[in-house]
Amino acid sequence: MTSIEEDSLKYWSERWEANQIGFHKTEVHPMLIKHLDKLNSQDGKKPKNIFVPLCGKSLDMKWLADQGIQTVGVEGIQSAIEQFYTEQGLEWEEKTVPALDATGKLFSSKDGVLKLYCADMLKFSKDIAGVFDAVWDRGSLVALNRKDLGRYSKIIKDLLKPGGHILIELLQFDVKIMNDLSGPTKPPPPFPTYEEDLKKLFEPECSIQFVDKSGRKLAGKDIVAAIYLITKL
Repeated sequence: MTSIEEDSLKYWSERWEANQIGFHKTEVHPMLIKHLDKLNSQDGKKPKNIFVPLCGKSLDMKWLADQGIQTVGVEGIQSAIEQFYTEQGLEWEEKTVPALDATGKLFSSKDGVLKLYCADMLKFSKDIAGVFDAVWDRGSLVALNRKDLGRYSKIIKDLLKPGGHILIELLQFDVKIMNDLSGPTKPPPPFPTYEEDLKKLFEPECSIQFVDKSGRKLAGKDIVAAIYLITKL
């Protein structure tokens, strides 16, 4: 079956090489800061660990680690991981991960609080890094090819502990507003995604709850960014 690497790696590699990474934010996601407590357990304890799929070089990961949460990310572009550590002034250790594939690697901070895998997200599993109290999807589900969403949601559900939470941002817009644009960065991706899509992907194993929304610009167009909380039952 076609993997995300085989299907999409060339596209994203070219975006990174050309520095066409408008999806990368130079600040910690404000909705993550605002709603981090939604990821707490029922007894109010913050998550011990968190998984960040398709993490890029997001500043969110350093911020999460600074909260004392072990942060594990997966990213298919090695240069993005190297840029993250370099730009954050962090030393790292690198090793191969045979359980992934011949090119799978793990980049760990010296203190082990940050662990970033360079790997195909659709080949990842709990056998690689265990299970997690929480997931922060800050742009993964909306970036994937639509045909891969079922496989992706199954992996995420398997990675999440019972009672664990996913905080996810969905981008919502009519693709027709992009018709006047052209070029390799014309959306989608990211793909417009709605609550009913989450229900198809995560129910009945999980519950879905709307949390917040805000206005956003995408390719100069006005769209809606909606935050949802997914809880594994």
